[in-house]
Amino acid sequence: MTPEHDERFRRIVEDYLERPGGDYAELLRHGQVTSPEGVDPEEWRAEIRAKARADKIRVVTIRSGDRAIAARQRSIPRDQELAELTVALKQSEVLRGLERRAEQLGHEIGRWLRHDDEGIAMCTRCPARIYVRFDGKMLVVDGEALDDPCPD
Repeated sequence: MTPEHDERFRRIVEDYLERPGGDYAELLRHGQVTSPEGVDPEEWRAEIRAKARADKIRVVTIRSGDRAIAARQRSIPRDQELAELTVALKQSEVLRGLERRAEQLGHEIGRWLRHDDEGIAMCTRCPARIYVRFDGKMLVVDGEALDDPCPD
């Protein structure tokens, strides 16, 4: 992986783990957030909803086992719905294609972590990584999981 993409990969992981602006800021930035481990999910949901109410932002929160999830409710103008859906589906297909490419080298890609127009993933068997950036019409892809066989 190039040094530039390695730095972005590490920064995305760091932001995800540390949540520099807190959970509510993460919700505003990414449109969704999951409660950290060890917090009371109901208290967390109430806190997120209270902040959203104060900002007059529509959110939905749900409980999932011992965690909670919050997501912004946003409406897309009718004339832009198809374009938004098309972009999201194309990006999902790109990620699935990268997973298949990594699997051909023996890697097992778990889940993707999305950050704005970037995504990262790791092999669950070895430290190989994938970095992807959807940059308008250009796709930037890098990572050991796409070039090197999995040693495990």
